[in-house]
Amino acid sequence: MTQMTSIPESLEKLAFQILVSKYQADPSWFDRHLPEVGEIVRQAASQSRRSRSPFGLTDREKDHHIEALLSVESAGKLGSLDAIRALEHCAYLIRDNSLPDCMDYGSLVPLFKAAFGKSPGSFRKNTTIPIEGIRDVEPVHRVSLVRGVTLNLNLEMRLVSVAVTPRKIRERKKLMSVVGIGHDPVSDV
Repeated sequence: MTQMTSIPESLEKLAFQILVSKYQADPSWFDRHLPEVGEIVRQAASQSRRSRSPFGLTDREKDHHIEALLSVESAGKLGSLDAIRALEHCAYLIRDNSLPDCMDYGSLVPLFKAAFGKSPGSFRKNTTIPIEGIRDVEPVHRVSLVRGVTLNLNLEMRLVSVAVTPRKIRERKKLMSVVGIGHDPVSDV
């Protein structure tokens, strides 16, 4: 029988932190390849996320969310589930103030429409849209996608519901029309 050598506690902590970081960057990999370890790491990741400031994505996590978001957006016609996953990636990046410049209002509204079948401007009264299959889950995080649209997410940053406030959407239109007043097609103005 061989005797196992003792690993210093600092190396164990470092190894576990690497696992948590890898899990946060690509949780689906753990689900496919190491489901037993994935559950342990998932719990540690959710506990560390609670204590971490919302502006704490690592570069690797940012890259993962940006890559996933851009690949979903460039895929062409989106299914509802793909659009919802893209909105979750948006939520991570918005909270971290890392949403790419290419993901502006003109890109975010079509994601919303792909996910829910109609644009935010078509709502006439305050509406909360629940995500199918998720019930009795209190949102922990709230992220403003665009003016008048709030993503409600659970502790693991999974979309629980979306709140639409038509009054705020109309305010955006009014504000943008004021900005348009100063627009002149002559380039030297």
